[in-house]
Amino acid sequence: MPLRERGFALIQVLLVFALLAVIVARLQYQQVVQRERASLGLSLSQVQTCLDSTETLAQTALRLEAQLSDAQPLSAMMDDKGNATLGFPLNNCELTVVLSDLQGRFNLNWLHPSAANPEAAAAGFKRLLLQLELDEGIADELLTWFDSDRGGEFNYIDQQPSYRPSFLPMADVGELYLLKAITPEAFDALAPYVSTLRPDEPLNINTATAEVLMTLAPFISREEADALTEQRRDHDFERVDELLNQSLFQENDDKPLYNEQLSVTSDWYDLYVRAIYQELDVRQVSRLYRSENNAVIVNFRTQAVNDPSILMNDKEEGSTE
Repeated sequence: MPLRERGFALIQVLLVFALLAVIVARLQYQQVVQRERASLGLSLSQVQTCLDSTETLAQTALRLEAQLSDAQPLSAMMDDKGNATLGFPLNNCELTVVLSDLQGRFNLNWLHPSAANPEAAAAGFKRLLLQLELDEGIADELLTWFDSDRGGEFNYIDQQPSYRPSFLPMADVGELYLLKAITPEAFDALAPYVSTLRPDEPLNINTATAEVLMTLAPFISREEADALTEQRRDHDFERVDELLNQSLFQENDDKPLYNEQLSVTSDWYDLYVRAIYQELDVRQVSRLYRSENNAVIVNFRTQAVNDPSILMNDKEEGSTE
């Protein structure tokens, strides 16, 4: 065979081996990816099982609290900010669980025009802002944000990007960032004390913090609010009248309350669950609502994973226990 032909044949053989090497490397890579996907899928499934189990447990606890007359109220497990916090392992997951009573917080939507008394609610909100050493102007701006008759439609066209108020009740506390008066520091200070429920939802006097109890009336001092929270440690108020019949309120019965939407129970909760399993760190927040027939509904759910490229399947919203 001529030298030139032998050289050409050698080149062909080398090309074939190179092609085979590429194919083998590709197959090996695909095998590695498939193994990692299988491992990741198993880990995600394990974490989701932990999250689902915790959510079901919370739904069951809320349902039983309403159905069993001798059940210990969940308020007995909550701290001064209306949160019940637990930490425990489940199926090799390290879990942190926080159940928050949203009706023990000041509902920002009480300032909406569709609420019973927005102006009085704003006065109560200013008391909360003062307690937290925040600008009272936040309350005035929120009133303008909610009410189209206050002329605030074009107050935000100078923002980047510009926007206009929707004039609807807020759906999430994070919407506070749309107000010019809200700084990150102000938001962090205010967020643990406020909620965004329907404007007609009452305040639970058994889980409201001292700061929130002070928003009920101008005559409630911090010392008196602390005394009320201390009083209910041993015995929850069974009726709203038990609070209003106390001397503090009777001596000031000629002064109207800022908020007369009061209750001794709650139906709205946020369930925060953080699950750590191997390399995964997943956080989920479920909004739970206890209906009149004691069914506990997942109103909505949000979830975040340490790797933003991972998408996790969610259960259908509106599932009940």
